[in-house]
Amino acid sequence: NEEENQVVEFVDTHGVKIFPYHFTDKYDASSIEVFEDASVGLKYVLQDGKKLYFKRRWSVARIRKSFHDLSLEQDVESPHRYLTANFTLDNNDVLADFGAAEGNFSLAVVERVKKIYLFEADQEWIEALNCTFAPWKEKVEIIPKFISDIDDNKNCSGDVFFRDKEISFMKIDVDGGERPLLSGFKQIIQERPSMKIALCTYHQHADEHR
Repeated sequence: NEEENQVVEFVDTHGVKIFPYHFTDKYDASSIEVFEDASVGLKYVLQDGKKLYFKRRWSVARIRKSFHDLSLEQDVESPHRYLTANFTLDNNDVLADFGAAEGNFSLAVVERVKKIYLFEADQEWIEALNCTFAPWKEKVEIIPKFISDIDDNKNCSGDVFFRDKEISFMKIDVDGGERPLLSGFKQIIQERPSMKIALCTYHQHADEHR
Protein backbone atom coordinates (compact mmCIF):
# COMPACT_ATOMS: atom_id res chain seq x y z
CA ASN A 1 0.00 0.00 0.00
CA GLU A 2 0.99 3.64 -0.16
CA GLU A 3 2.35 3.84 3.39
CA GLU A 4 4.45 0.69 2.94
CA ASN A 5 5.92 2.09 -0.27
CA GLN A 6 6.76 5.36 1.48
CA VAL A 7 8.47 3.49 4.33
CA VAL A 8 10.53 1.39 1.91
CA GLU A 9 11.59 4.52 0.04
CA PHE A 10 12.52 6.23 3.33
CA VAL A 11 14.62 3.28 4.51
CA ASP A 12 16.40 3.16 1.14
CA THR A 13 17.51 6.79 1.54
CA HIS A 14 17.77 7.22 5.33
CA GLY A 15 18.44 3.78 6.75
CA VAL A 16 16.41 2.11 9.48
CA LYS A 17 14.87 4.57 11.99
CA ILE A 18 12.30 4.22 14.77
CA PHE A 19 9.98 6.44 12.74
CA PRO A 20 10.67 5.71 9.06
CA TYR A 21 8.76 8.71 7.75
CA HIS A 22 9.78 11.96 6.07
CA PHE A 23 8.16 14.13 8.75
CA THR A 24 11.29 13.40 10.81
CA ASP A 25 13.37 15.47 8.38
CA LYS A 26 12.06 18.69 9.93
CA TYR A 27 13.62 17.92 13.34
CA ASP A 28 17.24 18.65 14.25
CA ALA A 29 18.46 17.80 17.75
CA SER A 30 21.45 20.14 17.48
CA SER A 31 19.15 23.16 17.11
CA ILE A 32 17.39 22.55 20.46
CA GLU A 33 18.25 25.18 23.06
CA VAL A 34 18.85 23.94 26.59
CA PHE A 35 18.66 26.43 29.44
CA GLU A 36 19.60 26.21 33.10
CA ASP A 37 17.47 27.39 35.99
CA ALA A 38 20.03 28.47 38.59
CA SER A 39 17.36 28.74 41.28
CA VAL A 40 16.79 24.96 41.27
CA GLY A 41 19.91 23.69 39.51
CA LEU A 42 17.96 21.95 36.74
CA LYS A 43 18.12 22.26 32.98
CA TYR A 44 15.05 22.75 30.80
CA VAL A 45 13.87 23.32 27.25
CA LEU A 46 10.95 25.40 26.04
CA GLN A 47 7.96 23.45 24.79
CA ASP A 48 5.40 25.78 23.25
CA GLY A 49 6.85 28.56 25.41
CA LYS A 50 6.56 26.51 28.64
CA LYS A 51 9.52 25.19 30.64
CA LEU A 52 10.00 21.42 30.51
CA TYR A 53 12.59 20.33 33.10
CA PHE A 54 14.81 17.24 32.96
CA LYS A 55 16.71 15.04 35.38
CA ARG A 56 19.40 16.84 37.37
CA ARG A 57 22.23 14.58 36.20
CA TRP A 58 21.41 14.72 32.50
CA SER A 59 23.84 16.45 30.16
CA VAL A 60 22.87 19.01 27.54
CA ALA A 61 23.47 16.42 24.81
CA ARG A 62 21.20 13.87 26.46
CA ILE A 63 18.45 16.43 26.95
CA ARG A 64 18.64 17.47 23.31
CA LYS A 65 18.38 13.84 22.20
CA SER A 66 15.48 13.17 24.56
CA PHE A 67 13.46 16.22 23.56
CA HIS A 68 14.15 15.53 19.89
CA ASP A 69 12.71 12.02 20.29
CA LEU A 70 9.71 13.31 22.28
CA SER A 71 8.99 15.81 19.52
CA LEU A 72 9.06 13.06 16.90
CA GLU A 73 6.69 10.91 18.98
CA GLN A 74 4.02 13.61 19.24
CA ASP A 75 4.27 15.08 15.75
CA VAL A 76 0.87 15.24 14.05
CA GLU A 77 2.09 12.68 11.48
CA SER A 78 3.59 10.28 14.02
CA PRO A 79 2.00 6.83 14.60
CA HIS A 80 3.00 7.21 18.27
CA ARG A 81 1.00 10.41 18.81
CA TYR A 82 -1.52 10.10 21.65
CA LEU A 83 -4.07 12.56 20.23
CA THR A 84 -5.73 13.12 16.87
CA ALA A 85 -8.07 15.75 15.50
CA ASN A 86 -11.04 13.64 16.64
CA PHE A 87 -9.53 12.13 19.78
CA THR A 88 -8.46 14.92 22.08
CA LEU A 89 -9.05 16.69 25.41
CA ASP A 90 -11.11 19.70 26.39
CA ASN A 91 -11.70 21.84 29.48
CA ASN A 92 -14.04 19.28 31.04
CA ASP A 93 -11.47 16.49 30.98
CA VAL A 94 -9.57 15.09 33.96
CA LEU A 95 -6.37 13.50 32.69
CA ALA A 96 -4.46 10.67 34.35
CA ASP A 97 -0.94 10.50 32.89
CA PHE A 98 0.44 7.05 33.69
CA GLY A 99 4.18 6.86 33.11
CA ALA A 100 4.54 10.62 33.10
CA ALA A 101 8.38 10.72 33.01
CA GLU A 102 9.28 14.29 31.99
CA GLY A 103 5.61 15.20 31.52
CA ASN A 104 5.73 16.55 27.98
CA PHE A 105 2.28 15.23 27.09
CA SER A 106 0.60 16.74 30.14
CA LEU A 107 2.48 20.01 29.68
CA ALA A 108 1.09 20.25 26.14
CA VAL A 109 -2.51 20.11 27.42
CA VAL A 110 -2.21 21.55 30.95
CA GLU A 111 -3.94 24.82 30.08
CA ARG A 112 -6.75 22.99 28.31
CA VAL A 113 -7.95 20.47 30.92
CA LYS A 114 -9.70 20.65 34.29
CA LYS A 115 -7.19 18.58 36.28
CA ILE A 116 -4.17 16.29 35.81
CA TYR A 117 -2.93 13.36 37.88
CA LEU A 118 0.71 12.55 37.11
CA PHE A 119 1.83 9.05 38.11
CA GLU A 120 5.62 8.72 38.26
CA ALA A 121 7.72 6.63 40.67
CA ASP A 122 11.19 7.80 39.59
CA GLN A 123 12.37 10.35 42.17
CA GLU A 124 14.58 12.16 39.65
CA TRP A 125 11.59 12.70 37.38
CA ILE A 126 9.43 13.76 40.32
CA GLU A 127 11.90 16.56 41.09
CA ALA A 128 11.72 17.74 37.48
CA LEU A 129 7.93 17.42 37.34
CA ASN A 130 7.52 19.59 40.42
CA CYS A 131 9.45 22.35 38.67
CA THR A 132 7.69 21.94 35.32
CA PHE A 133 4.19 22.09 36.78
CA ALA A 134 4.81 24.66 39.54
CA PRO A 135 2.78 27.30 37.62
CA TRP A 136 -0.24 24.94 37.61
CA LYS A 137 0.13 23.28 41.02
CA GLU A 138 -3.50 24.07 41.85
CA LYS A 139 -4.68 21.58 39.24
CA VAL A 140 -1.77 19.15 38.84
CA GLU A 141 -1.23 16.39 41.40
CA ILE A 142 1.88 14.19 41.33
CA ILE A 143 1.47 10.65 42.66
CA PRO A 144 4.89 9.04 43.42
CA LYS A 145 3.75 5.45 42.83
CA PHE A 146 3.53 2.79 40.16
CA ILE A 147 0.01 2.24 38.86
CA SER A 148 -0.79 -1.47 38.86
CA ASP A 149 -3.27 -4.05 40.13
CA ILE A 150 -1.96 -4.04 43.72
CA ASP A 151 -1.98 -1.51 46.53
CA ASP A 152 0.98 -1.00 48.85
CA ASN A 153 3.62 1.62 49.67
CA LYS A 154 4.96 1.70 46.11
CA ASN A 155 1.93 0.76 44.02
CA CYS A 156 -1.71 1.67 43.66
CA SER A 157 -4.57 0.38 41.55
CA GLY A 158 -6.88 2.57 39.54
CA ASP A 159 -10.02 1.10 41.08
CA VAL A 160 -8.85 2.15 44.55
CA PHE A 161 -7.23 5.50 43.77
CA PHE A 162 -10.03 6.79 41.52
CA ARG A 163 -12.91 5.29 43.50
CA ASP A 164 -14.05 8.76 44.58
CA LYS A 165 -12.27 10.89 41.96
CA GLU A 166 -13.10 12.14 38.50
CA ILE A 167 -11.19 10.74 35.53
CA SER A 168 -12.13 10.96 31.85
CA PHE A 169 -8.88 10.42 29.92
CA MET A 170 -6.08 7.94 30.52
CA LYS A 171 -2.70 8.17 28.79
CA ILE A 172 -0.95 4.84 29.42
CA ASP A 173 2.71 4.40 28.51
CA VAL A 174 4.27 2.34 31.31
CA ASP A 175 7.05 0.32 29.67
CA GLY A 176 5.39 -3.08 29.74
CA GLY A 177 3.13 -2.63 32.78
CA GLU A 178 0.03 -1.95 30.71
CA ARG A 179 -1.72 -5.26 31.41
CA PRO A 180 -1.55 -5.13 35.23
CA LEU A 181 -2.56 -1.46 35.07
CA LEU A 182 -5.72 -2.33 33.12
CA SER A 183 -6.38 -5.26 35.45
CA GLY A 184 -6.41 -2.80 38.35
CA PHE A 185 -8.86 -0.55 36.48
CA LYS A 186 -11.60 -3.07 35.64
CA GLN A 187 -14.30 -1.56 37.82
CA ILE A 188 -13.65 2.08 36.91
CA ILE A 189 -13.59 1.31 33.16
CA GLN A 190 -16.84 -0.67 33.38
CA GLU A 191 -18.56 2.07 35.38
CA ARG A 192 -17.42 4.87 33.06
CA PRO A 193 -17.94 3.68 29.49
CA SER A 194 -17.21 7.11 28.01
CA MET A 195 -13.60 6.98 29.25
CA LYS A 196 -11.01 7.92 26.62
CA ILE A 197 -7.84 5.81 26.67
CA ALA A 198 -4.58 6.37 24.77
CA LEU A 199 -2.77 3.07 25.33
CA CYS A 200 0.65 1.92 24.11
CA THR A 201 0.43 -1.62 22.73
CA TYR A 202 3.99 -2.42 21.72
CA HIS A 203 5.94 -3.02 24.94
CA GLN A 204 4.96 -6.70 25.28
CA HIS A 205 4.58 -9.22 22.48
CA ALA A 206 0.99 -9.44 21.17
CA ASP A 207 -0.24 -6.57 23.38
CA GLU A 208 -2.30 -5.13 20.54
CA HIS A 209 -4.26 -8.39 20.22
CA ARG A 210 -5.20 -8.55 23.90
